[in-house]
Amino acid sequence: MPVVTERFISNAWHRGCDYINMDLEDSVPPLLKDVARNLVRESIPVVNKGGADAVCRINHDLMEADLNAVIWPGLVQVNYPKAEYGHEIARMDGIITRLEAERGIRPGTVEIGANIETAVGVANAYEIVTASPRVRDFGGAAGYDMSRDLGVEMFVGFDQFVYGKGEVELAARAAGREPHAAPFTPNITGSVSDPDRAFAEADAARKCGFRIGGGLHPYVVEPQIRGFAASDDEVSDAEWVLQEYHKLARTGATWVQVDVSTADREDSPRPMPADSYLGRDRVIDRYEAARAEELLQWRNLCRERDQDKAEAIDRVRADEAE
Repeated sequence: MPVVTERFISNAWHRGCDYINMDLEDSVPPLLKDVARNLVRESIPVVNKGGADAVCRINHDLMEADLNAVIWPGLVQVNYPKAEYGHEIARMDGIITRLEAERGIRPGTVEIGANIETAVGVANAYEIVTASPRVRDFGGAAGYDMSRDLGVEMFVGFDQFVYGKGEVELAARAAGREPHAAPFTPNITGSVSDPDRAFAEADAARKCGFRIGGGLHPYVVEPQIRGFAASDDEVSDAEWVLQEYHKLARTGATWVQVDVSTADREDSPRPMPADSYLGRDRVIDRYEAARAEELLQWRNLCRERDQDKAEAIDRVRADEAE
């Protein structure tokens, strides 16, 4: 959200977001850049008082001036748009390191979000993602700037960004970073507030192994949070897989094929409906058990995060009521 729009910033804390991205770039007109910089420091505690992390997107061509304005205690990440070369990220790292030391911030606290939005950035993706340990998640290669750089239409019924997104995802995974990506979901209208599409995109992203979302409108926050958390049916199935694997482990065998139409599922916390399976037979082995365990751990992390945010919001409202 544009940091110059006061009502957005002042209301952000009760949206239930995991992070709030205060923007100095595209949503801020050139005449207001200086004003925007001066608003970030006081906005950080406002946006994160409901439990959200405070993030800021700076301008590509105003890196040093913007960093001097935004690196303050409470900021978690700086998003750098149109990243194209590793030396840009290394330079950012150096500036942030100096500012952390000068402003009493624990070294290494502020992460760098290196956003890929051009063909050059895609070509140099691995160089960029490995340029600094502050780059802990990595993605891009889609969106308005990418469509303009490639000369392609933005809102179409096919994935015009598939190649670039794949390159950036592979670079992130090869470097051991969290990929920030999403599979294609059609959006031919250009709507940024469609909750059904937001849920579908988040649900598909999670099933592809992605864990980070985002949006431009409050309407997409709740459906994305819901989509990135495993459903009750998926949790029930994961619990059943682990039960079957524990039975398998006692036999000494490495795998077993279970006919789910006849399997005894009475001891499952919430039996899955028959149409939830891809077929009658399920193979249970250590790989499926590991996937199930990961899903349950992720669901627990999501619940803990949501609880932390809810408690933070309750505290703020209680203080305001007094």
